[in-house]
Amino acid sequence: MFGRRCASGELLGQNRYFEKDDKVYCETHYWQKFGKRCAIGGEILKGAYQINAWGDTYCAEHSAGLAECYSCHRFICERLTRGGVRYDDGHSICNRCRQTAIDTAAQGQPVLMQVRKALARLGLEIGPAETPLRLVDQQELNRRSTKSYSKQPTGMACHHTLTRNGQIVERQVEAILILSGLPREHFTAVAAHELMHIYLFVNAFPDLEPVVEEGLCELAEYLWLKQQDTPEAAYRLALMDKNDNPVYGKGFQLARQSLDKIPLLPLLDYVQKRGRFP
Repeated sequence: MFGRRCASGELLGQNRYFEKDDKVYCETHYWQKFGKRCAIGGEILKGAYQINAWGDTYCAEHSAGLAECYSCHRFICERLTRGGVRYDDGHSICNRCRQTAIDTAAQGQPVLMQVRKALARLGLEIGPAETPLRLVDQQELNRRSTKSYSKQPTGMACHHTLTRNGQIVERQVEAILILSGLPREHFTAVAAHELMHIYLFVNAFPDLEPVVEEGLCELAEYLWLKQQDTPEAAYRLALMDKNDNPVYGKGFQLARQSLDKIPLLPLLDYVQKRGRFP
């Protein structure tokens, strides 16, 4: 190959070269033009690398020891996420997600009501019941959770019944708890899930098996996210599709399969009467 030139114009000599699209490149210029760069360290990746759900490429060397964002699961670093925040309860949120973070109930209550109205348009009407919002940390959610299948809950619907002579005479909603600091798309997904728990409660559904109840709540989250045309919503939908949890993941798949058979409201009527999916 004496006298042959790199596409950049330099003589190749006896140096190693690469061919691409009918052009010849020396090793240096080939990697500069076509090589992927580590999204964390910035160096050209010549060996094995990984790709996250957002299309970012990175090497194991630079990702080792970095915290993952609780919401988008990117590695938190200056180059990829412009840093992030670690909360006192141990979870971390990257600064990309922090741009839309819901930090106070005053911020979150109007957003929660938007989700509630959207679900009502689908027929998931809660009625006159109030749904006050409380933002809490992971420790409080863990402490209050009674679900053995949910180790790190992101939200919780709190409610109780009043009885007289053994009969339920009133159903009261106390609050919807959601983890503080979630970005808006994640917050709304959790809100849709927890609002469905409230819907089942105020509409006097019987005690359901966890796979049925959580499956319906995941279905409400799915129906909400399908209305959102954002990369974040698409990411959360992909997470739902890949969820292999025996309660949440299986329940969601069963609920979707049921929705393929019959419309939403007849499906809910069936579950209310029979306590299971069709």
